[in-house]
Amino acid sequence: MSGSASQGGCFALRAFLVLLTLPLFGCGGCATAPVYQNAYDTPEDDGRRPAFTYFFRRAWVQLTRDMDKTPLPPVDPINFAALAEESFAVAWIGHATQLVRVDGRWILIDPALEKYVGPLNFFGPKRLTPLPFDLDDLPHIDAVLISHDHFDHLDLRSLRILAAQPGGPPTFYVPEALGPWFARNLNLPATEFTWWQTLQDGGLTLTFLPAQHNSGRSLRKRNTTLWGGWLLEHNGLRFYYAGDTAYSAELFRDIRARVGLIHLAALPIGAYEPRELMRFDHTNPADSVQAHIDLGALRSFGVHWATFQLGDEEPIQPALDLATALKDFPEVDFVVLPIGGFLPVRPPAD
Repeated sequence: MSGSASQGGCFALRAFLVLLTLPLFGCGGCATAPVYQNAYDTPEDDGRRPAFTYFFRRAWVQLTRDMDKTPLPPVDPINFAALAEESFAVAWIGHATQLVRVDGRWILIDPALEKYVGPLNFFGPKRLTPLPFDLDDLPHIDAVLISHDHFDHLDLRSLRILAAQPGGPPTFYVPEALGPWFARNLNLPATEFTWWQTLQDGGLTLTFLPAQHNSGRSLRKRNTTLWGGWLLEHNGLRFYYAGDTAYSAELFRDIRARVGLIHLAALPIGAYEPRELMRFDHTNPADSVQAHIDLGALRSFGVHWATFQLGDEEPIQPALDLATALKDFPEVDFVVLPIGGFLPVRPPAD
């Protein structure tokens, strides 16, 4: 192959990689007008988001990474039997995926169970850490909660696995305007929520909460479906999952005022560099510590890190930056878990 042909092929490959990864972050100049917008004003947000060069860099890092020299969190096999004994507990599966045991049921949040997250099954951001279980060992999932439609949170291949599970598909709870996507792609219904909407399901109460983020799975559509976080309440105990969100003191203080004491929170700590572009969509670890304080949460743990590298920071860096941020707040109970680790949702100690 001639030098010019080789260069052209390399350019085509890089352009292809860009098109695969760009939808993860939405786009600044999409064809359709936004339907939804964040509830809390950020006047300093000028609308800038990562440029093409960012995605070239991310694709190149993924293709050339030496996994033997990449520090990652430990992965512990999930002890399903121990988790089943808990009346209310949350296990971190990796990235933003969590398995909740509550009210005798199994609930998955933002399941991303496959090798890649993206529109194709052979490329996109690649899993760096294994699942802490074999898919055949996963108990029957009763419900799935989705925070928003980005590929690393709404993974079609994972949802198809769950829809085909023995014993029938789970119930799907999703943000407003995502129901048609489930009907189209899974031929299944989904219950839609708008912000602050609550549903009582036996002994479990679900509430969909605002987040400072965006939605969009293509270059043509942006913010045509809602995004947010989830509150699960059982026997007076509350677990809060923030979803993807930027820091907003008003947001987290509003949640504290409206929902009451949060006993356990899952807060995102990854995909925050380059900061000047990510800060209007993602918290960094210091932001998440402040969010924990604003929420008045008893305990928090970090999610959305180390599993798929979506920001410029190295996979282990969020844990290091969190430890640094916590030095100024020794009273704050904010931890990182091994993948596969779980925490019970418990009342305050006497």
